[in-house]
Amino acid sequence: MWNYPRLADALPNLGVMLVFAAEDHVQTAVDKPHVHHAYDGFHERAGLWCRPNPDRAYVEAFLAHAEPPPLPDNPANHELAPWLGTRARACPARQWPQLNTLVPLAAVAETCDRTRADVWLDDVSAPLL
Repeated sequence: MWNYPRLADALPNLGVMLVFAAEDHVQTAVDKPHVHHAYDGFHERAGLWCRPNPDRAYVEAFLAHAEPPPLPDNPANHELAPWLGTRARACPARQWPQLNTLVPLAAVAETCDRTRADVWLDDVSAPLL
């Protein structure tokens, strides 16, 4: 936890996207302590822009014409409190296996768009570029 502020000193404009699913392959705790720890470090300790999972608009853009599954839309810089409900705000990849590929791609696209456009709002209504 103590090194996160040092990261912000070295990279003050770093934006962090935490990508996680409702069902993890190793971390089975329902309160997602690994996500909680990362969020607390990057955002709370270092003060960096931090978004839990990509914006729903980006995931839906990758789905194109398919009916979008029920996806959470967690704004950046807002803690997922209470953490015991984090699973409900995660990617439902077990029920929608295509999300295992699409959500990480959407996260990369969103992060690239935000970096290029220099737009770090907590939430967007549509893909930026």
